[in-house]
Amino acid sequence: MKNLSFSRGATLLARFRRQEEGVAAIEFALIAPLLVTFLLGTTMATQSLWANGKVAQVSSVIGDLVSQETDLDRKIFRSIVRVAPVLMEPYPADGMVVVVTAGIACYEDPDDTADAKPKIFTAWSAKWEGGNRVSRGQRPNVEMEDAPTEISILEGDYIVQTRVTHTYRPTITQKAGYSIDLDEIAYHQPRNAEPISFEQLEPAKLKTCDKLMNR
Repeated sequence: MKNLSFSRGATLLARFRRQEEGVAAIEFALIAPLLVTFLLGTTMATQSLWANGKVAQVSSVIGDLVSQETDLDRKIFRSIVRVAPVLMEPYPADGMVVVVTAGIACYEDPDDTADAKPKIFTAWSAKWEGGNRVSRGQRPNVEMEDAPTEISILEGDYIVQTRVTHTYRPTITQKAGYSIDLDEIAYHQPRNAEPISFEQLEPAKLKTCDKLMNR
């Protein structure tokens, strides 16, 4: 009797071991969430890289267009920055901020600039946040924020800094409220090597390098 019971138990155990039809389903149920997470993460990363590339393109193109001008005003500036939504397609440009700042290079000793690093002081700065409004950006007659440190430039020459910031919200995570802050800066020098004026945003009296450097 004991041997019969043991034989039946062994037979049932062997049959149980042979039933592998549900193993694949169980394995898939365990792995599927990881695969979906990996797929969504890869998609979001790719979209974010593309969006960041678009923001970099906006900063580069706007800076290049501004560097071709010699006398700006709000009307001309608006016509330039309105290329931003076009360049951002197919991504939305809502909430994008463009700040273009013109700076002047000054040295401690203008006669010895070979190995010296210049200080860049803001001449004027224009800020655009969409629509028709153009406001002041950085303060004039102070050192430019995030100015380039390694640059070959003569005293008194101008440099144009174009900074574009944008909050990108990936499509697949919009409902979760997830967003990525993008920030790109481009630098250009005037095409004709002359100062770029923006009378409406320039201070009443723009200081010279002698005064800016307290020489």
